[in-house]
Amino acid sequence: SNLTRYANSGIHQNMAVTDVNIGVRIRLGKRTGIAWTNRDDRDSLLDLVRTAESLASQMPEDPDLPEIYGPVKLGEVEGAYVEDTANLSPEKRAEAVSKVIEILNPFKAFGVYSSGVSEVVYVNTRGTRCYHRVTDAHLSVNAMGDGGSGWAQASSRDARSIDPEKVARRARRKAELSVDPIDVEPGEYTVILEELAFSTLLAFMGFMGFSAKSYQEGRSFLMGKLGEKVFSERLTIYDDPLDVRGFPVGFDFEGVPKKKLLLVDKGVPKSLVYDLKTAAREGKESTGHALMPFHSFPFPGHMAVEPGDLSIDEMIRSTERGILVTRFHYTNVVEPRAFVLTGMTRDGTFLIENGALVKGIKNLRFTDSMLDALSSISAISRDLSLVAETSWYGHRFPRGFLVPAIKLERFNFTGKTEF
Repeated sequence: SNLTRYANSGIHQNMAVTDVNIGVRIRLGKRTGIAWTNRDDRDSLLDLVRTAESLASQMPEDPDLPEIYGPVKLGEVEGAYVEDTANLSPEKRAEAVSKVIEILNPFKAFGVYSSGVSEVVYVNTRGTRCYHRVTDAHLSVNAMGDGGSGWAQASSRDARSIDPEKVARRARRKAELSVDPIDVEPGEYTVILEELAFSTLLAFMGFMGFSAKSYQEGRSFLMGKLGEKVFSERLTIYDDPLDVRGFPVGFDFEGVPKKKLLLVDKGVPKSLVYDLKTAAREGKESTGHALMPFHSFPFPGHMAVEPGDLSIDEMIRSTERGILVTRFHYTNVVEPRAFVLTGMTRDGTFLIENGALVKGIKNLRFTDSMLDALSSISAISRDLSLVAETSWYGHRFPRGFLVPAIKLERFNFTGKTEF
């Protein structure tokens, strides 16, 4: 895992981390224990097994503990690993950041350029043997100055496809337009959500709606709504972990093979995602959506939205009065069953009048039911962007959504800021 971090138009941190994380899960009847280590010598591995066994012996029985999956043998997805990304040097990252800083001047440049390789091996006593290797690279750019800011980012398994000049120019355009932002009163607006903003809603949709655990615990906003029209008929969503436009992977963290799954078909929710435990509760098969141990819920980490037929510029030109949002910040759940979220706009929020972006506006707080908002989709862009996390605070394992921009006829802003 490699990271170049820059702030105030200067690189201030270069890091390279090579690490191994080994987890062992022991089953004793209906009891189970999990232990982790990052040491791979023989004595440490034996201690790891003993620790997991001790933990399992002290745990209460779990009546829902599923059978281990297998046997199955799976290898890496073709194209997931790109040698040029794996070998991306600090000098190459610094060269890219230097271009960003030059283009943003006189705005101050902030951001990260991260790249790495993730390898996953999963084995169990049922004969399952799985191996996966994937590369990822991410560049984020935040241009700041004169009371304005603009954000842009790019992610790919192939670092050669990331154009730092293009990303920097997009961030600069947003920063220039957002200088000396004006006040706009809260209320209901027509809104264009760019890819980053929409991806935030998709992430909440994933664990609040499509995760079988949320559904089984009665917290999902899809309770009683599967098979019914919930969103705009323009919205179709898949979870496609094998799509090489993202970060493909062939199995989950329980060794279950992954495959493309239809989540929403023309506004109608069709499927939930399961791991072994949630599937066993309903007598179903896992859909291959188990996360790393200690993450106790299945999650669709490779969502892809079916594109529309307009560009973002065409969506803007078709808007008489509205707001364009680059991204959201500090988004949180207010009411899970109604899919009510609240959060702030950030780094590029703009007023649209008579089909044109006219001025940056001060950031707004939204509080709204995404069931209502996403039922008012009037346009979806034809271009998709891969949106992923640009840095990690734990194990590196890339996931990302293939996301368009969307136009919503109704979106409720409930507060405003002074910046």
